[in-house]
Amino acid sequence: MQSKQYEHRRLRMISEQAEGEILDLGHAALPNPFLPGDRTVGLDISEPVRPTGYRADEIGSVYNLDQLLGNRRFDTVIAGELIEHLDAPYAFLEQVRAVLRPSGRLVLSTPSPLGFPTLLFEILGSRRFFYADDHLYYFPMRWVWRMLEKSGFVVERTLPVGMWLPFGFIPSPRWLSYQIIYVASIAHPARPANR
Repeated sequence: MQSKQYEHRRLRMISEQAEGEILDLGHAALPNPFLPGDRTVGLDISEPVRPTGYRADEIGSVYNLDQLLGNRRFDTVIAGELIEHLDAPYAFLEQVRAVLRPSGRLVLSTPSPLGFPTLLFEILGSRRFFYADDHLYYFPMRWVWRMLEKSGFVVERTLPVGMWLPFGFIPSPRWLSYQIIYVASIAHPARPANR
């Protein structure tokens, strides 16, 4: 349902937060064209719909990252529009932490139930739009922060993609944004959170 312009903006913003060796989870339907292919490995339960340009494309479950990837560790793990599809988000975040280098970061994006137009359709009780069958959850921003913090991460930044419109987007504050990007690092003692 996203406009191509909105998705392009989200993918570019995610790529701007990525550094070093990158693991892109759940990439098969929409590989990120802005990531450096020579430093990016994709992993999904399905084969990519088209060539990704990534260094490698792995097939497997995000709940088995430690088994699938062995000793490989990454500087950045990307989970774009993935966590809302998973039945066990805390188990997933635990797996992500296990494959990140100690100074690594997680870049996660997910729709906001309070952004436009999701909140509008919630108020109307509509099951026609912004009510995807494959979404198991919608996470308000404060609860994503909590999940990340309880999973051993520190939220460094929270970035709004913008207010979704059928023809594109309007830059907006995070409370109006349909999709929100969270950048988090592994928690170390005495490291304060900055949202």
